[in-house]
Amino acid sequence: MSKVGQQQVIKKPISLLLVEGKTDEIFYNRVKSEPLRDCRSTIQDVGGLYNINAKVIDRIYMYLQQHTDEIIRIYCCFDRESRYGQVPGFDIIIIKKHFKDQRQRRILSIDLITATKQIESWLFYDLDTIYKFLRVPNSQRRPRAYQPPEKFGYRDLQQLFERYGKTYSKGKGAEYFINSLNINKIGSTCEELREGIELIQSQANDMTNHLFSSRNRKSN
Repeated sequence: MSKVGQQQVIKKPISLLLVEGKTDEIFYNRVKSEPLRDCRSTIQDVGGLYNINAKVIDRIYMYLQQHTDEIIRIYCCFDRESRYGQVPGFDIIIIKKHFKDQRQRRILSIDLITATKQIESWLFYDLDTIYKFLRVPNSQRRPRAYQPPEKFGYRDLQQLFERYGKTYSKGKGAEYFINSLNINKIGSTCEELREGIELIQSQANDMTNHLFSSRNRKSN
């Protein structure tokens, strides 16, 4: 085979985004189809933060076994569940050490993208669309409410919906609402999401193995 032919069959790494629940999966599918539309990516729900390290390891192995021709970059997209502190129970050092010890060289990197405090907190960055979705009268709209967004979360969004006669439910019930949001606006104004998108984009075509690199890399 010619060198040109060899180059044509080389795949770019795929970004495996692991999310903690169905709501997050719906949200990140929007991110995948818009800001990350030029990147090879796939999203998988690990099913909650309980026993999260074991779930992440199992899901990565499952993907490796089912896609033996893929080189992957892993992004753990989880909620902090508070304004401060770490993702409950999650330890990226343990995850990285496990796969390094197992010599899993098809994994190029493992990074954390954290939502403070919940994925619903990020939705408040597009408050204008939330008001439109709820058909809140202009006289009752408070554009500076819910600032900073990381102070607010699921319960606050639920209460706002109830105030205007609607119900906010996690999971599949939130899909129509999430699909109405301006994801590019959220991605440009929410620092955590913007940095996560930029990280994924910056590594999308990079075949460097950072997991086994001797130089230290910053982990979020």
